[in-house]
Amino acid sequence: MFRTGPLGSGHAMKALNNLVSAAGLIAAAEALLVGRAFGLDPGTMVDVLNASTGRNNSTENKFKQYILSRTFNSGFTLDLMLKDLTTAVDLARKTGTPALLANACRELWAAARSGVEQGADHTEVVRWLEQLAGVTLEPGVKESV
Repeated sequence: MFRTGPLGSGHAMKALNNLVSAAGLIAAAEALLVGRAFGLDPGTMVDVLNASTGRNNSTENKFKQYILSRTFNSGFTLDLMLKDLTTAVDLARKTGTPALLANACRELWAAARSGVEQGADHTEVVRWLEQLAGVTLEPGVKESV
């Protein structure tokens, strides 16, 4: 357990943590989609990322388990991720801190929210990105989505 400071600081820390998590998921997804379009295998790419400096929570705990497996059921909704991203962006604004990536990340997740079913898991953002890219990360599928 960590003591983060005064009342409300734990909530702020949770939102900021999820900002970093959300950005890592999107960065990894985009890299995998580019790599897949180039002809690389998504599973191999995840293994390389996890053995390299690109490793993050999503590459370690989400891609093979929920995205490449096509289950998209990590147990955390896209709506909750968007709520935390909104909180993080609001915190940046209230503190006068420029947060260009945070704002772009929040906007991307908001756009994804409008393109998935109500109550969708946050990992569904990758399926939405696949549609935008016309590329699937589904193992064994080579053609576009």
